[in-house]
Amino acid sequence: MQIAEEVRGDVTILRPLGPIDSAAAPRFEARLIAALAPAASDAAAPDAPAKAPAGLVLDLSAVTQLTPAGLRSLLLAVRQARPGAGNAGGRAGVRIVLAAVPDPIRGALEEAGLAALLESHGDLDSAVRAASQQ
Repeated sequence: MQIAEEVRGDVTILRPLGPIDSAAAPRFEARLIAALAPAASDAAAPDAPAKAPAGLVLDLSAVTQLTPAGLRSLLLAVRQARPGAGNAGGRAGVRIVLAAVPDPIRGALEEAGLAALLESHGDLDSAVRAASQQ
C-alpha cells in the first residue's frame, strides 16, 4: 500500500492506494496518527505552539480492501482526533472526513459502525471544504 499526502490550507489529505489489510494497517495507522499530530512550529515564530490541522481528509477512492485491521487503525485515528485527546492540556479536535468511498469499502465501514462516526462526501473538493469548517 502506498499513501500520497497533500496539504490544502489547514486540511491534510491522505490518499491510500491498494488494500488496507493486516500487512498495511500498521503503516496506515502511523500515517493517520502523524497527520493528526501538531506540526512543528514555524521558523518565523519559534515560540508559537504547534498546531494540528483543522481537518484530515481520507480519499479512499483507490482503496481496494479494508479489513478489520484497517478498520481498527481508522477507529484509533477517530479517537485520537477527538478534542482533548492525547494530552492533558486539552487541544482542539481534528475533523476527519472521507472522500470518494467505493461501495465495498463503504459496506465495511457500515458493518463496523464507523460510517456513523465519519462524515463522507462523494468527491475530494467537497470533503476538503467540509474538513476545513470548524
